Amino acid sequence: MSFPPPPGGTFREDQVIWLFGHPRSGTTWLARLLTDGFGLKMWNEPYLVQVLGFANRLQRNEPGRFDDETFWMSHPQEGNWTASLNLFLADVIARQGGPAACHAGLVIKEPNGSPFAPTLMKAMPEAKVIFMLRDPRDVIASLIDARKPGSWMDQRVTGDFDRGSIVNGSVRRFLRIGDVLDELAEIAPGRICEVRYEDLRADTTAEMQRIASVLGLPVDAAVISAAVERHAYEAIPEDKKGPGMFVRTARVGGWRDELKPGEIERITRTLEGFLAAKGYPTEAGPA
Repeated sequence: MSFPPPPGGTFREDQVIWLFGHPRSGTTWLARLLTDGFGLKMWNEPYLVQVLGFANRLQRNEPGRFDDETFWMSHPQEGNWTASLNLFLADVIARQGGPAACHAGLVIKEPNGSPFAPTLMKAMPEAKVIFMLRDPRDVIASLIDARKPGSWMDQRVTGDFDRGSIVNGSVRRFLRIGDVLDELAEIAPGRICEVRYEDLRADTTAEMQRIASVLGLPVDAAVISAAVERHAYEAIPEDKKGPGMFVRTARVGGWRDELKPGEIERITRTLEGFLAAKGYPTEAGPA
């Protein structure tokens, strides 16, 4: 059986920008700003890198396997498996990412693939990364709201609503994100831009210009300004945002009112190092 060749006119590797971050950290808003403000095409959550999740699980459960050259993703075989993944990713992007015409690049929004970002950057040495950060407590408060009975996420996922599971799962993910960012700093220097939701909310235009400077994206001040205005939270109709909806409140520090004291204390205590490193308050009490 023969397969058709991938179509031509696709995005080069150096035109690809991966957008990572914990779910509910603001990646959708940022992706819209990137596509509208910089002329990028968005590929929304293809779950492409989740196929590599087994490597993370194996690293936790059987780390010695990575020194065994018979394992295809072992350290001794890194030169081979990164080359294989590069071909795989390039082929998938060519076949499903669409043509590059009329676009300055391709942004692949993949928040659920954030734990695998270092592996991906090894396999795509010319691609770029934007990592969206947000105070973990605001992220978790948003996730809890999204999973409540009757909320937008509750209508599309299975499983009972359990605040404790949401808190614990997110705390574990943020601990992993801290490690991921350290790894990316070594693997992809000059190719990664960390963006804090709080900074983007405070001065969206200035933060967009900083992103462009870090990643070498085309800048048109008028286009960026118009994109910022179009996608501002304040421009969204009132009936399209609010508790229980996909677009919620855009509050910074809303966790102080929305989380339970025990949840705040657990999150803040466990993630104290991450919070301090990223410039977030490490006290658990009221403002």
